Amino acid sequence: MPTQSSNINDLYSDVVADLIAYYDNAVLLPNPQLIVNNYNLTGAVGNTMKIPRTNAWPAGNVALGENTDLINNGFNFETDSVSLSVSKKSAGTTISEESLEDGGFDVVRNAVLTRLSRSIAQATDQSGFNIALSGSGSALANLGVINVTNDGKLAGQMSGTCDIAVVMSPEALGYAVKREPTVKMFNDIQNDNHDMVATVRNGFAQIGQNGASGQFIRAVASQSGIGGGANVATLDHFSTSVANLRGVNAPTDLTGFYYAVISPAQELDLAKELNGIGASSGSIGSVAQDLANDALLQSLITQAIGLRFARSNNIPTGIALS
Repeated sequence: MPTQSSNINDLYSDVVADLIAYYDNAVLLPNPQLIVNNYNLTGAVGNTMKIPRTNAWPAGNVALGENTDLINNGFNFETDSVSLSVSKKSAGTTISEESLEDGGFDVVRNAVLTRLSRSIAQATDQSGFNIALSGSGSALANLGVINVTNDGKLAGQMSGTCDIAVVMSPEALGYAVKREPTVKMFNDIQNDNHDMVATVRNGFAQIGQNGASGQFIRAVASQSGIGGGANVATLDHFSTSVANLRGVNAPTDLTGFYYAVISPAQELDLAKELNGIGASSGSIGSVAQDLANDALLQSLITQAIGLRFARSNNIPTGIALS
C-alpha cells in the first residue's frame, strides 16, 4: 500500500517536482529545435494518432490556352498519413529503509532522481533515434536495416562495427506524449523496503512527405572507435547530407539550418578535421582557428555547412555491418 511516512511523502513530492527539469535536461528528444511536430495526447482516448501529410508541391501549368480547364489540367495535393504510437518507458528500483536512514534523505533523493530520470530519458532518446533511422523503435540489428539513405561510409568500406549519425530536418519526425514523466512510490512492508518506479509514455514517427516517410532524414555511418582507423566521418559526408536534404526541399529551422546528432567518436573525427589535425577535405573552405575552437564549445561543432551539431551517446553505436 502507499507509504504513510511523512518523510517518504516529502521525498515523493520533491522527486515529482524535480523530475521534469532533470528529464528535459538529460534528453535530446523531444527537443522543439530538433522536432517541431509535437503532440500532447494526455487525456485523449487511444494510444495512436494519424499525422496527415501532403505530396511535394509540383510546378503549376505553363502557357495554358484561353478557356482551358484549370482543374483537370492541374494537379492534386495528394494526401496520406503516418501513424504515431506511444509506448511506455520505465525504470525502477527498490530502496531499503536503512538506506534512507543511513544515507540521508537528500543524498538518496538526488541519487534516485538522477538515475530514474536519466534512465527514461535515455530510453526515449534511443527509441527516437532508432525510429529516425529505421522507422522502428527496436534496436538496430545491423546497418542494413536503416530505411534512410546513408551518405557516410558503406558497409564494405568498414570493419568491425559502425556508429550512425542522424542528419535531419526539424520537420522530419513527429513526437507525441501520452503520459508525462511520473514517479510512483510504494512501501514494501514485508521487506521494509520502498519501491520506486519512473514511467513515461511517448512515441515518435518518421513524417517526411507523401509516400516517403524517411525523405527528410539522412544517415552518416562511420567505423566505431575513438580516434582510430581511416573510415571516419568527415565534413564531406555531412555536406552531402545537407545537399541531399536541400535537393528535396526539406524544411530547415527558422535560421536556415538542419541538425546532425553525432557520437563522441564522430565528434572527435570532425574536431580533428576542423583543427587541422586530420586530413582536410575542403568542404567548408578556410575556417579561422578561433572560430573553429569556439564552434566546438557546448557540443556544437560548426554551422559552416548548414548544420547544427549535437553530441549524443544515445544514437546507434557499435552496430553490426551486416
